[in-house]
Amino acid sequence: MRAKITTTIEKALLNQAKVLAKKEGLSGANAIIERALELYFTSIQSEVWEKSLSSCWIKKLVLKGDFILHKNIKCRKTMENCRPDDYTPESLKAKGWKKV
Repeated sequence: MRAKITTTIEKALLNQAKVLAKKEGLSGANAIIERALELYFTSIQSEVWEKSLSSCWIKKLVLKGDFILHKNIKCRKTMENCRPDDYTPESLKAKGWKKV
């Protein structure tokens, strides 16, 4: 069941939503706003905890109800001055990366 609402939103955000909706072939900005709300409500139902270790490992816990995801991450690195062509969706897929 759909409900009609009236609200105010920053014009720049609305314009971004319209552009993204058109790019993704969606019906309009409402589809993007609904996705954003779904993502928001999904993420507030979980907690994320991280602990950095002296060995450069990062331990990460995602707590979501009775589901716990435990990750061990070797390092986190920010790269600067990289070649954008190496990070297009096509080149990343070719290298075995999956978008999540």
